[in-house]
Amino acid sequence: MSTRPIFKITDYIENNLKWEEEECTKLGVNFSCYQLKDASPETIINSVGDADIVLVNMAKMTSDVMAGLRNVKVIMRHGIGYDNVDVQAATENGIIFANEATASSIDVAEHAIMLMFATYRKINIHREILENSIGRQQYDFSKIYPLYRMEGKTLGIVGCGNIGSIVLKKMKSFGMKTLVVCDPYLSKERMMDLGISCTPLDEVLKQSDIVTIHVPLTDETHGMFNYDLFRLMKKSAVIINTSRGPIINTADLIKALKGGMIAGAGLDVLDHEPPPRDSELIKTKNVVMTPHLAWYSEEGGWDIRHMIMDDLKAFLEGKPPRFVINPEVYNNPKLRMNILY
Repeated sequence: MSTRPIFKITDYIENNLKWEEEECTKLGVNFSCYQLKDASPETIINSVGDADIVLVNMAKMTSDVMAGLRNVKVIMRHGIGYDNVDVQAATENGIIFANEATASSIDVAEHAIMLMFATYRKINIHREILENSIGRQQYDFSKIYPLYRMEGKTLGIVGCGNIGSIVLKKMKSFGMKTLVVCDPYLSKERMMDLGISCTPLDEVLKQSDIVTIHVPLTDETHGMFNYDLFRLMKKSAVIINTSRGPIINTADLIKALKGGMIAGAGLDVLDHEPPPRDSELIKTKNVVMTPHLAWYSEEGGWDIRHMIMDDLKAFLEGKPPRFVINPEVYNNPKLRMNILY
């Protein structure tokens, strides 16, 4: 490249990006970063439109934004999910879009397993009993009944990609009776590798004592867990969501929980984040909630920073990122990146 390439970040969650700036200096890359999470399309365009490669966290990359990024060749998502990015618009404008598909996968899997134990073993009620008993100086366990052991039960995994497959492998050692999986997008080779078969969703819900969700948020999965699906579950079953909040219809979940249709829910993600002060979910005792932190660990945070820098280095060598979401863009005559094979 005859001129120094430009790398810009729309928004970030790290305390600072001094490491990224230093790495870019070593590579001869112009580096800039912003906090444009809630910025208007015009502001985003004016701030990063001249970049060659853009990294986005939560800023909304709409079709209007895509159309205005006249120089951008590659957009990368800081993490796995990308429901804030209009992928079709990226493709139409000849922009390669990629995520960091394996980033924090171990962390999210561990967090999902934590929520399984916390929800199934009713950790919220344990805490309530402890606090009440301290005041009375006498234990009263009546509110906890019934409580079941996890050994011998059935775990249902909906979505068995990077995260779901890690959950599958880790939970095989916990003595559960059966692990059933619903993922119609898995290849036969991948199912053989994991030692599973694909079970229809309705059967997974009927059989499972714990259901854990690991699917991306798409038009197909938006609101997929609704009242009709909750009706299929056991009354003693719990549901875990560390994927994206809108995959579950919140009103239907509250109705199912309050009506005793299911026993509990463990949620790291919600359709509105943070939840409003008057949220019914906050008031519901059989819900364990965490603040969309399943992705976080010190190790995971540095993993993704190194992965992003590796993809930047690949760009400088004329190679696309590792996890391209829209490979169909390669057939677009408007493709902006000159890929060297």
